[in-house]
Amino acid sequence: MTGSISKSQMMAGLQCPKRLWREVKQSSSQPMSLTQQHILAQGQEVGRYARQQFANGVLIGAATSEAISATQRAIASGSTCLFEAAFEFEGVFVRCDILQHVAAGWELIEVKSSSKPKDEHVWDVAIQTYVLRGLGLSVPAVKLMHLNTQTCCFPDLTDLFAIADVTTDVEAILPEIPTHLAQFNQYLSEPAEPTLAIGKHCDAPNPCPFKPDCWQSVPELSIFTIPRLDWKKKQTLVAANILAIADLPADYSLTPPQRAYVDGVLTQQPTIDRAAIASSLAELNYPIHFFDFETHNPAIPRFAPLKPYAPFPFQYSCHILHADGSLEHRDYLHGDRSDPRPPLIAALLTDITAGSVVAYHKSFEASILRRLAQDFPDQAACLESISDRLWDLEDIFKYHYKHPGFRGSTSIKCVLPVLVPHLSYQDLAVQRGDQAQAVWDTMLSCSDEGSKAERMRDLRDYCRLDTLAMVEIYRALQALSVNSR
Repeated sequence: MTGSISKSQMMAGLQCPKRLWREVKQSSSQPMSLTQQHILAQGQEVGRYARQQFANGVLIGAATSEAISATQRAIASGSTCLFEAAFEFEGVFVRCDILQHVAAGWELIEVKSSSKPKDEHVWDVAIQTYVLRGLGLSVPAVKLMHLNTQTCCFPDLTDLFAIADVTTDVEAILPEIPTHLAQFNQYLSEPAEPTLAIGKHCDAPNPCPFKPDCWQSVPELSIFTIPRLDWKKKQTLVAANILAIADLPADYSLTPPQRAYVDGVLTQQPTIDRAAIASSLAELNYPIHFFDFETHNPAIPRFAPLKPYAPFPFQYSCHILHADGSLEHRDYLHGDRSDPRPPLIAALLTDITAGSVVAYHKSFEASILRRLAQDFPDQAACLESISDRLWDLEDIFKYHYKHPGFRGSTSIKCVLPVLVPHLSYQDLAVQRGDQAQAVWDTMLSCSDEGSKAERMRDLRDYCRLDTLAMVEIYRALQALSVNSR
């Protein structure tokens, strides 16, 4: 192998050799989506906060080619704390988040945006430790610095981080690094990419950017859509080249719900309990509010008394269906960096008074309403009243309506194309909740009023479709239940 591979590429190799080969040999980097840029920016923000915990740290800001020399100069000059220090050993290039000099050598501290250490984090620091020790540096302790979601609350961020000592875990897997490195070198010496069956590793520990290519032969109605099918079973079926549900052996062992789904796919017949649907819909009282929150959960909390990753709403949409069949729309979208919750609550309590409140996967809306009630006790009674009236539209598709077109899911984005094919998210600039978070943050940073207005329209269009979709699904179900009488 010529050249070097980075720590991130080694981590890719641990996940999938084919991913490593493609990242190194093809050197084709796809442009990051807005959501990916948002995640990267959040990680960089966490890194900046972490560095503030260490006095007199020296940031190695040089590019890759110069960073190793800059690191050596900083160490030679007597620096005792380094940020982004760069090293290379046996063709592996690493940058260390924090290196702190202690009596026995250099303590390695890796900063992670997660709320707890993960298995892949231990491999991350093990690779760094292997390189440092290979170069002759003493590394007596290896630690992971992660966000403290237990006791840290805004505005006091003095305990934003918790530190876990993972030295013992690192020592246990260090002997495996040379073997992995030899394997990776062998893969990279070959002109053709390694062959590896698709599987759980395509999404864990991180989604692979090459998954769409590797999964292009997977049919739409595949074994991966069977609800709650164990991954061991999926892997056995993949090894037997059984991907389509139509190719599943007739006597294949499945749970009753899984068998019902497979039979529905094979016969292309939905299972609809019209009487149960009619009974469920009869629980609703007019005016019926079809309601949806959009929330943000930043790693660094912004408002009291929120913890890292605690969600807060910045937007909602509410379609109100009256007994006479008329429909009106209300919404709220916060447009600046101030705390969105007080004005959002004021608007919400004006828009939702008497009547049922329909949500899709209501546990999410219920959790946000409970959080608001805790943080704003003066409004708790009214907020809890809304929470008490929540009715979950998703339950219909969990228990009373199964369709092969749902592809084993009860998600609104799988249900909508079947029941209401004229409505679609495809033409929207924002199509998912994680995109909404990224667009909202981008909108807050807009200095151009035209761009800001455009992003606000995009957010409103997305959230509005979420609740309009519920209205139209409700109407489709109502028609089914009426026809059953």
